[in-house]
Amino acid sequence: MNGAKSSKQYQILCIDDEPSNLMLRKLVLQSAGFSVLAACSGKEGIDLFSSNPVDALVIDFSMPDMDGGMVAVRIKELKPRIPVIMLSAYPGAQEGLDDAVDLFIEKGGDPKKLIRRIEALVKIRDHSHPELNSDYVVFVEPSRQIVDCSNVAGRLVGYTRMELLNKTLDQISYEPEDVPGLFEQYQQRKALEGEHILKHKSGRPIAVRFRSWVFPDGCMAAICDPVTDWKELYRCAMLELDPAKLKNRVEVALLAIHRRMRQLEQTPAKMTSEAVALNDALNGLRVLQKGA
Repeated sequence: MNGAKSSKQYQILCIDDEPSNLMLRKLVLQSAGFSVLAACSGKEGIDLFSSNPVDALVIDFSMPDMDGGMVAVRIKELKPRIPVIMLSAYPGAQEGLDDAVDLFIEKGGDPKKLIRRIEALVKIRDHSHPELNSDYVVFVEPSRQIVDCSNVAGRLVGYTRMELLNKTLDQISYEPEDVPGLFEQYQQRKALEGEHILKHKSGRPIAVRFRSWVFPDGCMAAICDPVTDWKELYRCAMLELDPAKLKNRVEVALLAIHRRMRQLEQTPAKMTSEAVALNDALNGLRVLQKGA
C-alpha cells in the first residue's frame, strides 16, 4: 500500500483524558500525514465525531466519564465500518468488545506500528472491490500480516476480528512451511488461486479454496471459502501424491467424514447408501494411513 501522504488526507479522531498523551499522539499522526481531531473525554469525542468527517478512531480505554469501550460501541452504532483502534496497558480491556473494536494495541508501543495499522485499515475501509463479494475476506500486508478481515473469516478459524488482526498468514496455516513460497508466487503473478489448509484456534485443520488478488491500488486480499463436502475432501486425500502433504489431507478428510456420520446418526434411517459410502471411505483412509 502507498503511504498515508496521498491525494486524500484521512482524518483521525483521538480520544484520551491525559492531555500530554493526546498531544504527543496528535503530533505523531500529523507527522505521518493525517489530519487529527483531539478530544479529552468520551462525550467530547462523540460530539466531534458527530459533527466532523472522521476516517478512524484511536481511543484510550481508561477514562473517567465513559471508558473507551463505551465510546467505541456508540461510535460503531453511528458508523459501523469505521476502524476503531483501542490503546491500553491492560490486555483484559479488550474483553467483550469484539464487535466494537477492530484492533487492540498496547499503549506505549512503537508509534510506527500504530501509524502502519491505521493507514492500512482506513484505506481498506475507504473503498471496495467487487471481486471480494464473499463472507470470507482477508486483507494482508507484504509482510503477510493480516490487516483486516470479515467477522465470518475470523470465526472460520476460531478467532475474533480483533485477535486475527494480530496474526500473520503463517500463524493461521496448517502448512506454514508452504506459505512463503505461495505468497511469493501471489505477489509475482498479482493473482493466485488454489487450495490450502488453515489451522483453527483449537488446532484442527480447515480445508479452504482461495482466490487472491494484488489490486492496482495496492490492496492485497483473498477470499477463503471453506470446503465442507466430505466426498471432495476424501478424493483430495486419495489423490495426494506428495507424502509430506498426505497426513494433513487425510486428517481433514477424516474430520469431515466423522462430522457427516454424526449428522446421519441424528436421523432415524441410519443405514443409508451415504452411510455405507462413509464407512467405505473411512476404511480407505485407514489403509492409506498405514501405507504412508
